[in-house]
Amino acid sequence: MRRRPRTVPTFGARQLGWTAGVAIIVFAILAAGAAGFWPLAPIDRLVDSLVEGARGGPLYDLMLVVTALGDGLFLTLAAVVTVASFLFTGARWRAMCYALCFGSMPVVVHTIKLWIARPRPTDIPYTGVDMFSFPSSHVAHSALIYGAIAGLTFVTFRGWMRWGLTGSFLLLIVMIGASRMYLGAHWFSDVLAGYALAFLFLVMLAIAVAKHPEPPKFSRGIPIALFVIAAAFPIYLMLSLPDSDALYRAIELHQRPGTPVESPPSP
Repeated sequence: MRRRPRTVPTFGARQLGWTAGVAIIVFAILAAGAAGFWPLAPIDRLVDSLVEGARGGPLYDLMLVVTALGDGLFLTLAAVVTVASFLFTGARWRAMCYALCFGSMPVVVHTIKLWIARPRPTDIPYTGVDMFSFPSSHVAHSALIYGAIAGLTFVTFRGWMRWGLTGSFLLLIVMIGASRMYLGAHWFSDVLAGYALAFLFLVMLAIAVAKHPEPPKFSRGIPIALFVIAAAFPIYLMLSLPDSDALYRAIELHQRPGTPVESPPSP
């Protein structure tokens, strides 16, 4: 009797449904506050005032490097390499699901930014849709892509490598959110909304992938993908860090202590 190939276990539909529901509710509450339907601004100002005292301190260089890991260009590279690793192993359905999920997030984030049109905490010289703050595209995109990679490392590796790599990616997701507030690029609620949106996308991705379970061979390309991503980051950092440093240093000088910091309009 022919044995069926072992497949990667997935969460139940009920668990995923409840998780998606919570993410939608959290995002809807935050979006309503950002749009002025309930007083969210005082909470954001309180958190910003707590973070403001640490800005420009010893954590600056670390936060600058961390936030670079959430840049759109580098995340695009990570997404393309991840999808390519599936195609390399013949996992076409998984490659399509990941590509659609990664590609649709920017469209959703930009649409919401234009709809809410919320100003950023500090005067960052961005143009177009990037002028707006809610939700944080850095957080939404990085939490989605690195969250997906964290899940892949969990099913690919064993022992201490499984927990070490998965935990590192999850820690990176948290630190990117903290870096956006530290550098004055986003309000606290922008960051939370980015996490909620990414969580919803990850649930939808899990549901789509579960429709056609595949043997674990799809993960054979993940170590190569991780190597490519890790090798590319120092090169990207060397090219992008000077401009990023100049940008955030200018913001810091513009918003130094004693200079009034613009806050979002009270609802």
